[in-house]
Amino acid sequence: RTPPSLSLTMTTIDEIASLLDAAELNYGRADGSIRTGFATDVYEDQEGDNCLHLVIGLQEDGELVRILAPMAYRVPPKTGPRRLAAIQSTLNQINWESRVVQYEMDTEDGEIRLAIDFPLEDGKLTELQLTRMLRLMPNVADQCHVGLRRAIEEGVALPTEAALRRELEQFVKSLPEERGTPPPDAT
Repeated sequence: RTPPSLSLTMTTIDEIASLLDAAELNYGRADGSIRTGFATDVYEDQEGDNCLHLVIGLQEDGELVRILAPMAYRVPPKTGPRRLAAIQSTLNQINWESRVVQYEMDTEDGEIRLAIDFPLEDGKLTELQLTRMLRLMPNVADQCHVGLRRAIEEGVALPTEAALRRELEQFVKSLPEERGTPPPDAT
């Protein structure tokens, strides 16, 4: 009898390849992982191409699918503390807003990558789950590219939700009051 902690339904790279075949997505295999890529509208890789390169791998004996966009960005060596703070603040804000995709920064070599960790435990990965994750990566990369690039190149952090709310409140307070028209909540 198999102990409950040992899953007989762990996912394999071959199964992921079959799901990609079923979804008619192009990919290659190398080093026990699957490599693929998706066109982007805004995001540009280090060569200036509108493409996000992805690596799909398994961890924890096939119970965790990890999708990475390695080297999506690189923080230049000897980047100063003000710019590093802006980059970290921007990454934190992006991660706060994103439900599934997370940005990770390796402070040793400056790599910034996108990542999705999808725990399967004793379940099976489906084509719909896999394709949703794969298509989400370039969408998030497009949405965050300009802000992250600005943080890396200029040291300007993305504003937080609270900062945007304060700016809006200050703007509203600075507007001249209209005379003769009662406020909408005055009755």
